[in-house]
Amino acid sequence: MNAVTTWRRRHENSGFVYQKNETITKAIIAAMQERKAGTYLRWVKGHNGHVGNEMADKLAGAGAKKLIADEVDVNVPTRLRVSGCKLSTLTQKTAYRAIRIRKERKLKPRRRTRANTRKTLEEIHGAFGVQIAEAQLWKSIRSKNISRECRQFMWMTLHDGYMVGDKWLRPKMSDEMRARALCEKCGEIETMEHILFNCAAVGRGTVWELAEDAWKATGLPWIEPNWGTALGAACAVFETEEGSRKTHAEALWTILMTESLYFIWKLRCERVIQNEKCEFTIPEVTKRWYAAMDRRLDLDRRSCAGYWGKCALRAGTIACIWEPVLQACGELPRNWVTNSGVLVGIKRGR
Repeated sequence: MNAVTTWRRRHENSGFVYQKNETITKAIIAAMQERKAGTYLRWVKGHNGHVGNEMADKLAGAGAKKLIADEVDVNVPTRLRVSGCKLSTLTQKTAYRAIRIRKERKLKPRRRTRANTRKTLEEIHGAFGVQIAEAQLWKSIRSKNISRECRQFMWMTLHDGYMVGDKWLRPKMSDEMRARALCEKCGEIETMEHILFNCAAVGRGTVWELAEDAWKATGLPWIEPNWGTALGAACAVFETEEGSRKTHAEALWTILMTESLYFIWKLRCERVIQNEKCEFTIPEVTKRWYAAMDRRLDLDRRSCAGYWGKCALRAGTIACIWEPVLQACGELPRNWVTNSGVLVGIKRGR
């Protein structure tokens, strides 16, 4: 309602670049302008016994069950069409966003991206029993529980942007480069899924075992990491027996999965590129994984500092997320999150 009344002028000035339902909003505004009489809107509280609201809910439910969607005419007459941004109110931010939207409309969807996202959504549904839209998956990568480095790695992985596997088998590649397509440890094409979940090289299996040991401290069942449960970690759903969400456990799952994913990738790159395929030892991998998790814990604690203002994380939330996996969690002071003089680390199970 606000989009077609209070915010209408603002959206028209910016060319509707900040309006998610741009097409239907424009159609509603045009329909209101075509009416010869005035149009008045009144907000009605939902699920409160209002006859019109209850009928709308029934129609929405019936529409959702249709196998074939109805065709709704959302074309706007030429004389009522408002296009582009208003120059007198245009800002650099709005112009940049409008240019990006225009360019994105010309881009064709990447075949591998579609395959990766479809696989992720299917495995999320199989593991957690929830069906999410593709837009929700991409939005979940921007979760505050995912660090910037992990977020970039996950985005690149879903887009299949790393130079691994059959990309080394392209035409005009030399024999030396073609040899890089194979995993020397396993003797098969080194896809990203193979690197993260199937490779027999020392490190990958150890990392997931360490993550499992840490997760068991929550008392919740361990879900085997795969393409969906790891890359879609921020979409995980854990519930109590009454059906309420365990948001703190979901946040911890997101942290463990994403940090472990990125750590396995870094180990692989060091082994193949920097160490000339010399494998790590299990104690070395174990110490480095715990160090990585302690750094992430320290980052969350520092993100609660007051100088971050509105962007600061809540100390109580960080405490609830990390306490199940902390050493001597019952002996820590109440302000351990914001007290830099208190040293904390996660439990060492190995």
